[in-house]
Amino acid sequence: METVLYQLAETGRLKHLVMSVESNMIVTEWWTSKEDIDGKKQITRETIIGKNTGRSNETSDAEQAILEYERKIRKKKEEGYVESLEKALEGHLAVVNEVLPSSFAPCKPINKLKPKDEPFDGSWIAERKYNGVCLLLQNTGKERVAYSRRIKPITELVSVVPDIVVNLNKVPENSLIIGELVAFDGNKMEDPKALKGVTTETTTVAKAKAKYDTLSSEGYIFDYYIFDIIFWKGDDITQLPFTERKELSLEFGDRKIETFTEAMSDEGHKLGWEGFILRRPDDTITFTMNGKPKRKGAYKYKFIETTDCIVTGVSPGSGKHEVRFARFRLAQYENSLLTGEKVLVDCGWAGGGRLGEENMDIITQELRSKGYNLEKQELKEEDLFAVELEFQSRQARNKKGQLCFEFPIITRTREDKPLAECEV
Repeated sequence: METVLYQLAETGRLKHLVMSVESNMIVTEWWTSKEDIDGKKQITRETIIGKNTGRSNETSDAEQAILEYERKIRKKKEEGYVESLEKALEGHLAVVNEVLPSSFAPCKPINKLKPKDEPFDGSWIAERKYNGVCLLLQNTGKERVAYSRRIKPITELVSVVPDIVVNLNKVPENSLIIGELVAFDGNKMEDPKALKGVTTETTTVAKAKAKYDTLSSEGYIFDYYIFDIIFWKGDDITQLPFTERKELSLEFGDRKIETFTEAMSDEGHKLGWEGFILRRPDDTITFTMNGKPKRKGAYKYKFIETTDCIVTGVSPGSGKHEVRFARFRLAQYENSLLTGEKVLVDCGWAGGGRLGEENMDIITQELRSKGYNLEKQELKEEDLFAVELEFQSRQARNKKGQLCFEFPIITRTREDKPLAECEV
């Protein structure tokens, strides 16, 4: 069994990837070429061992190798690799009148201002940063589609929220916008954990509707706030200055965007906001087609340091928490100094923080249903998940190579967050 994949890099070089299965071994060979001249070829051989011995879902070494091989192929295709050489050489362009491929990746705000930048120098315009779930809304001309941040179509699911339906119906033909679905509790405070039940790709419409109805009866309000426009009436407008894109976005409602001042910052902090999004009037945005988003077009100005981490291990807690997974081993991706490829770096352990017993019980039940015992253990690659983390500061890399946090507090799970975007 063998698959050949191609991808055209931004440098113009063609990436070649050949993956095959030989018994219980996955063989991967890759190289780049330009003008029919091949670069140096590299090859790896990975021996696969069967899983779940003695259980109904037991796999032999060879069977598990095929499953792992198929998973790797799917992952590469999500990153924009294709099986057709001709299609790769054409370049994979986003076509707004078609459903987006999973490799489509809109850019993300830059995590923080550069040290040399002064936020209150009058050159920055700001709007409130909401703490919700990113959703893209598209009108292909034939259908209206809502996507998660992972570019998974979840239209029917999130349509249980009336404001999503309202905004989706406002999107003109051949247009694509990106925004944030936010849940406010009865005290008008953001509660991102409440969004899990209505945006998680693995839930059902019936469950999402029941969750939404329950929260609404408790006084919750769900609102969608537009963040930016990528395509508008058939045109890629990412290179228009933000001020022009903002004017188009007003069709979805008013936006409070003003020159950033220290008084605004103080007021937002007092109100308990997460922070602000800062832009310059002429900022442009971009997108990629390889599943790897760039950071461009805006900056986060946050009052509390937050980041997203991958949970790679779990452990029961102590006392009343000994009946559930309540400690979580964290990791993030960083670029290897040797290869430039992304590698996972251990970030230490954190308690359940503000997840609460209900959410920790949900995690426990999901993992137990997958065959995990209630004991300290590492998670399989296919079971890794993302969480949002608040922290005071980050420690220097220790002798074990870990990059741990000072006083980490897990605030919620991030079903909408691609694991590849959980970066140092």
